[in-house]
Amino acid sequence: MTDFTDLDVDALVERARNDPAAFAQLYRRYLTPVYRYLYRRLGNEPDAQDITSQVFVEALDGLVRGRYHQGGCFPAWLFTIARNRLTDLYRRRPVLPLDEHYSSDPGLTAAVEKGEDRERLERLLARLDEERRELLRLRFSGGLSFAEIARLEGRSEAAVKMSVYRAIEWLREHWEGDNG
Repeated sequence: MTDFTDLDVDALVERARNDPAAFAQLYRRYLTPVYRYLYRRLGNEPDAQDITSQVFVEALDGLVRGRYHQGGCFPAWLFTIARNRLTDLYRRRPVLPLDEHYSSDPGLTAAVEKGEDRERLERLLARLDEERRELLRLRFSGGLSFAEIARLEGRSEAAVKMSVYRAIEWLREHWEGDNG
């Protein structure tokens, strides 16, 4: 088996068009960010897992059939596929609210505090417009760089950075202001 860990994304994508082992490396690199992004959007594991698998099946098919073009931004293309699959799901059924998931028994007080903080953050995020929430999901749940988000959104990297930093600052101010 060939070691592809040292290849940059563009070289790996080109190899993946004909070599399943190279695609496996792309899968390993992007599985967690894609899954986290989808889980954050959907709030449940089964749907996030299903759509994540659909994304990678579609990506492999797209590479083999030449739908991804040399010089593109692979992570942005991958997240475009993820967004499209989300849109398909949303058309079929309404989105359910996020479920509360706690790590292994942190104790009643810690669980209550964690739940309260999460609910508070969710309320603050809900006050942001959808565009800023999506930028935050792409950056923090999806783990995309500002350049990758800019490519995906069709905006400049500076504009994306500014929007993300403003959203974070707004959240920080309101988090602190609500405590005061």
